[in-house]
Amino acid sequence: MSSTSDKPYLTSSDLDMLQGVLDAAGYKTRIPTRDEETCNAAAMLLIKLFQEGVNSPAMLLRALEYHFGKPKTQPKPVTPVCNRYAIQGLPRERRTKPPASSAGR
Repeated sequence: MSSTSDKPYLTSSDLDMLQGVLDAAGYKTRIPTRDEETCNAAAMLLIKLFQEGVNSPAMLLRALEYHFGKPKTQPKPVTPVCNRYAIQGLPRERRTKPPASSAGR
């Protein structure tokens, strides 16, 4: 199976697939049409790779991650709604005995 493309142009279904890759990668900009002068580097990279024969959405998504990277910071860990001790109870060494006046009643 050859990975080269004989088409020098992109069809509307090709553009829809490339736009889907951009959307999956988190890009909000649309692929520019002929009359628009805007240049989106990610879209231009996808078009170039597609015309070179890379037509798998997964491979195109990997190429975007390779060229532009992923966020480097890890997501903030989820903090629990309840305190740990509210769920598990206090450890034995942190427990206090109840006052003597309330125990005698």
